[in-house]
Amino acid sequence: MASLCHVAQAGPGVAPPQVPFMNRLVWGAAVLVLASMTASSALAHAICGNRVFPATLVIDDPGVNDELSLPTIQFLPIPATGGNPGGRSVDYGFEIDKNITQDLGIAINDDYFTLHGAGQNPLHGWDNVTLTLKDKFLCVESIELMMSMGIIHEFAGTGSSQLRNAGVIASTGSTAPTWYVGKGFGDLPIGMFRPLALTGELGYQISDTPSVSPNQWDYAASLQYSIPYLQQHVKAFDLPDFVQRLVPVVEASMSSPDRGLTTGVIAPGVLYMANTWQVGAEALIPANRATRQLQGVGFIVQFHLFIDDLMPFSIGRPLIDRNLWQ
Repeated sequence: MASLCHVAQAGPGVAPPQVPFMNRLVWGAAVLVLASMTASSALAHAICGNRVFPATLVIDDPGVNDELSLPTIQFLPIPATGGNPGGRSVDYGFEIDKNITQDLGIAINDDYFTLHGAGQNPLHGWDNVTLTLKDKFLCVESIELMMSMGIIHEFAGTGSSQLRNAGVIASTGSTAPTWYVGKGFGDLPIGMFRPLALTGELGYQISDTPSVSPNQWDYAASLQYSIPYLQQHVKAFDLPDFVQRLVPVVEASMSSPDRGLTTGVIAPGVLYMANTWQVGAEALIPANRATRQLQGVGFIVQFHLFIDDLMPFSIGRPLIDRNLWQ
């Protein structure tokens, strides 16, 4: 999942645009319905050795898979500043991931943004469309190590002009070469800590117009404890089935522009991993003072489908069923 937290910014009051919310979700909803009718018991996900790296909510995992996130809902309160009252923003997002080959995938994501209060008229509209091309080039199964490289491009002008004029969404495009990594602790002699895993993401966002929107470093990490891994590979406890599928996680995501202040969030929460789908919820806690001036403590929830598990012999398989690295 490639979306990061959307921080609302103050801007002039404008009337809400007349954009039907469902227009960009028709294709994703169709896949959701079709997939639910053709469930399979296969298990794909992002696997390296015994390790399954789940789809995290704030940063992207290191895997390349056929997946659908619909919806991802993010709520952020906006503090009162400069004599303006506080407000709130709510994003309704989606992401569609499709494998071109076994190791190379493409993803498209967008979100419908709403802003209420914060000293301006209600704002509604679509964010800019983002496209990601990602290649998984390394999986060392014995040490549960996975790495990928990607290119993320935000297309300027594809979102709401009213949101853009209000300064809520980017007015220029950007391209971000990004490195992804995941490392499980299962190969280490650390007993009950073997279910732990780390994932990370590091990218440099290059603006189409640096004089308007500066370049910036984006860096993030997650620490997760997999109870499914505990039960299957460390020690099987007599736990309820619901608990056996939980993955407690803490994510942290930061952005440091060439000009301006570093902002970011810390996101503790939990994921529930079923055979063919996943649901997760995390708090969004401002990581520093600069972020607290823009947002309060919010939350993010997501429903995620593993299309490669649900439909492994049709749309869930790569367009070219081979690994470019083998």
